[in-house]
Amino acid sequence: MMDIVETNDFEILKRVKDQVNPDIIITSSKQDERFLAILRGIEGENNEETMFKATEVEILPTIDFSLEVCKRRIISINGLPGMSEHFNDMERNVFFSSLIPFDNINMVRAAGALIKYLEKKRFGLELEDLDVPVPILALKVFSLKDMMIIDDNTYSALQIFRKESHPSVYKQGTSSKEGLSLFGVMNRTRSSLGSRLLRIWFMRPTRNIEVLSQRQKAINFFMLPRNQELVSSLQDCLKNIKNISRILSRMKTAQASVTDWQALYKTVYNAIYIADLCRTFPADVVIATKIKDHFTHELPRVADLINKIVDFEESAEQNRFVVKPGVDPVLDEKKRTYNGLPDFMTKVAREELSKLRSSVTECNVIYLPQLGYLLSIPRTADMKEEKDFEMEGLEFVFLSNNMVYYKSESTKELDLLLGDTQCEITDHETAIMHRLQSIILTHGKTLLGMMECAAELDCLVSLAICARESNYVRPEITSDSILDIKGGRHPLQELCVNQFVPNDTSKEKDKGRMTILTGPNASGKSVYLKQVGLIVFMAHIGSFVPADSAIIGVTDRIFTRIHTRETVSIGLSTFMIDLGQVATAVQGATEHSLVIIDEFGKGTATVDGLSLLCATLKHWLAFNERCPRIFVSTHFHSLIRQKLLPDTAILKYQTTQVIEDGEELVFLYNLVDGYASSSYAGHIARLAGIPDDLVKRGAEVSEMVRCNKPLQRKDSVSWETQRKRCSTIVNRFLELNLEEDDLHSFLSDFVIPASQGLEFHRVPL
Repeated sequence: MMDIVETNDFEILKRVKDQVNPDIIITSSKQDERFLAILRGIEGENNEETMFKATEVEILPTIDFSLEVCKRRIISINGLPGMSEHFNDMERNVFFSSLIPFDNINMVRAAGALIKYLEKKRFGLELEDLDVPVPILALKVFSLKDMMIIDDNTYSALQIFRKESHPSVYKQGTSSKEGLSLFGVMNRTRSSLGSRLLRIWFMRPTRNIEVLSQRQKAINFFMLPRNQELVSSLQDCLKNIKNISRILSRMKTAQASVTDWQALYKTVYNAIYIADLCRTFPADVVIATKIKDHFTHELPRVADLINKIVDFEESAEQNRFVVKPGVDPVLDEKKRTYNGLPDFMTKVAREELSKLRSSVTECNVIYLPQLGYLLSIPRTADMKEEKDFEMEGLEFVFLSNNMVYYKSESTKELDLLLGDTQCEITDHETAIMHRLQSIILTHGKTLLGMMECAAELDCLVSLAICARESNYVRPEITSDSILDIKGGRHPLQELCVNQFVPNDTSKEKDKGRMTILTGPNASGKSVYLKQVGLIVFMAHIGSFVPADSAIIGVTDRIFTRIHTRETVSIGLSTFMIDLGQVATAVQGATEHSLVIIDEFGKGTATVDGLSLLCATLKHWLAFNERCPRIFVSTHFHSLIRQKLLPDTAILKYQTTQVIEDGEELVFLYNLVDGYASSSYAGHIARLAGIPDDLVKRGAEVSEMVRCNKPLQRKDSVSWETQRKRCSTIVNRFLELNLEEDDLHSFLSDFVIPASQGLEFHRVPL
């Protein structure tokens, strides 16, 4: 199973367990107890019935899950269909790359550990010799029943995600932003939680028609013109929804800061306002029901407690948790005493000054934690040694910054009367904070549910705003393997041009399952192919689509051969990478899959590329009505002229319409049935700046090759003249007597300049 983003409560793992229903689960020894409990199916329960139903879990050493070791185990498998026994390491690597996407690290680790476990247990081979390997018949990509599979190659080819480096040279490589991509265009969320959830929706498109219908109904409601003010109010609230899970985690360890309390209160307050706004939603908007269930009972109590207890202004000023007046009478009394201390301490200081000797002109009464109340006197000129600090009726404590600190009878009375008032206030407020934290943590499940509902609402509002601004329509999702799009548009390309020409797409159950698209370069073929893929993808995240109308059958996987992701790190040629992408589609595509191939075979010899493309298409056509929905663009016109493919209703030819006026070529960018007679490469070459004489010469050579005529040098004499001269030379040479005649004289008589098409070279006889 390809790597996928997991939820905090291991929702994906639970769904995989339910679908597979395994007898044994193997895992690494480096796992926490909560994860192991979910694997066993006990989830913290200790009763005997639960333990009886628990799944057996085998724990393997962590080294068995090492990435490179696991990859090597996979590549070492023998006996798979289509695999030769004589493959070397590079050939094995290429072969298995078409079966397993090695960039899915967790999948490679899991598969390698499973192979190790099978070799160790040797199920069914207990009586065989140890040199007999465990037979593995096939490797298949697994997915959840209601989830569409999309690999990294498809995400990149369709430009669903696209990272751009930071424009600052100091931040390049360390930070990036979303570039011109489908996610970047459709992400109008106001909260970080919403943005994260929307990315998860993009990474986990679903095939669950009920879930898609629920999202579409919500988007349709938010798109209505009469609800625009409501949407604006929701967005104002959603931007104040923060990540509650982190705050709750810090509360459990008593590390919540003043900022955390402010964020929690602001989040709960805005969540209550969102719940009030959702009361007007119709019943078919499921997210409104979720919000009302999660928000209306416990959240008001939490918000009321925080509002009544926490003094946010004082907390921000003192940078600690401060309780409002009126919450605790004992605390209020301590604060009144503490607030009256400055005047009282000034009065005590005056009384103490009157008792001191005349050389002392000022004194202060201060409070220091742990030491209590002290009498502070400036150091005088006669206080030079420690014995000079002694004063009658005062107890010397310490000297600091030319200030001498003493204990007097009055300050000792203050210690007994008032004590550490400030510390007592802080301790009292801390105790109140702990009690408040305990109450809030008991509502932790509600707060987390509120956070998830708010993130989902943020995503739906974002998709609705994008659909309204871009004039998207609601697609009809069906379980049939069909595709019917009227006036489809490319969601990114239409933002980059002044006018976009829409095109229709039709794939019926028993007709037109495969479309071969021909036409000139730069006529819009690749844009059309990507457009179809993006529309199907958007429908499977619940979004509206750029079209006049659309009926889209549920798709289990999208395969693409559009973009070649070249890198020197994998050691594969461009054509080898293309072959790997097509091989993955051939082995994994079903009748519910969408396959998009753009100019496959161009990376090798023309005949070889054409042969591979033809064989691949024939393989799919043999499935008849169970053929995947396939779109192929190609410049191999001989595929059509020589009728290399069977004449069947499953196959349909289309081309991009072009108007040719002399040397002028006008692209109309709309699709019509039929096929192109030429690639118009010469016209494109002129647009690219190739000189006219080279373009004309290219056209001449192309015509000679097409008509199976010998190529003639541009600056040579006619072929007939060359033939006569060559015939004369051959006849004269045959008449030569090599023993008597001078060969060099013969050559000098018949040397023809290279400009006339022939050259002679002296060679040893």
